[in-house]
Amino acid sequence: MASLMRESHPLTLKVMRLSRPTLADTRTLPMDSSTAVLAQALREAEQNRPTASGQIFSDLQLSDAQLPLDAFPLSEALVLPRTFGTMFLGETFSAQMCICNESAFVVRDVAVNVVMQTATQQVPLLDNSAVQLAAGQPLNVQVAHEIKELGTHVLGCTITYLSAQGEHRTLQRSFRFQAANPLVVKTKVNHLARDVLLEVQVHNATHATLVLERLRFEPSSPFAAEDLNAPHGDTALLWGGSAGFMQPGDARQYLYRLRAPIASEEASVEQERAVQYATALGKLDILWRGAFGSVGRLQTSQLLRKSPDMFLIEVDKAEIDKAEIDETDSS
Repeated sequence: MASLMRESHPLTLKVMRLSRPTLADTRTLPMDSSTAVLAQALREAEQNRPTASGQIFSDLQLSDAQLPLDAFPLSEALVLPRTFGTMFLGETFSAQMCICNESAFVVRDVAVNVVMQTATQQVPLLDNSAVQLAAGQPLNVQVAHEIKELGTHVLGCTITYLSAQGEHRTLQRSFRFQAANPLVVKTKVNHLARDVLLEVQVHNATHATLVLERLRFEPSSPFAAEDLNAPHGDTALLWGGSAGFMQPGDARQYLYRLRAPIASEEASVEQERAVQYATALGKLDILWRGAFGSVGRLQTSQLLRKSPDMFLIEVDKAEIDKAEIDETDSS
């Protein structure tokens, strides 16, 4: 039975994700004055727990211009997240870790090792030097990791220490969370002579409002990109004011023209072929903000295209020695 009991440690570990808070909901509820029994109970509650407006339950509509502040759906109080929740690709995961000696004895050689485990790799985040913790003394550390993969992430914490009895012991904890894709990017390629027209659609796949601050296309060689979304380079029409706001499920369309180098008589067939058959177009770099200004950045992988039809006949100049021609004729 003792082997089934959880091993006790003098050290405790608490982990809190460092993220932006949210506004707490108010407890104001709409009241139907026609319901006599409920109305009486609400009036008694108002007398016991008055608010600034004198009402804890409001019968006013949200569209009423005279709506008191304490009847507004959101309060001035901020609420910290109780769980890790869902992270999004491009965000930075940050956490505060507190290791505390809850015993009445000194714990020596306390070393903390923290890693982030994904489906493809294990990234070390922290490996500090051994320290000594007196009775009741805490040790606070912070870790951060940029989310670059989708799927399950596991924050693994390993604490080694020397107990008061001189035993080397290990405390291990793991915390699991999911990383989702905040933006779905779709592209369509159209060929225009030597140039390429690239259509980009960005879709908000989250359940929250996002604000796009920048969407930049970084072309690959040999192309040069022209942004057709901002006339005369006026990006305020794209990102200024409410233009950058994307509600859940919203989609935005953007258009870029990729110009190939102008063909010249001096260009060789190999150079022309490199332009004509180039498959890599470039990458999209997207910067957005979430609630309370939280920042996220997403860079797509290399956008590719199918090469247009290959040359049916390729002609190149060649010089033949006259002696070789005479020899061919004599044979």
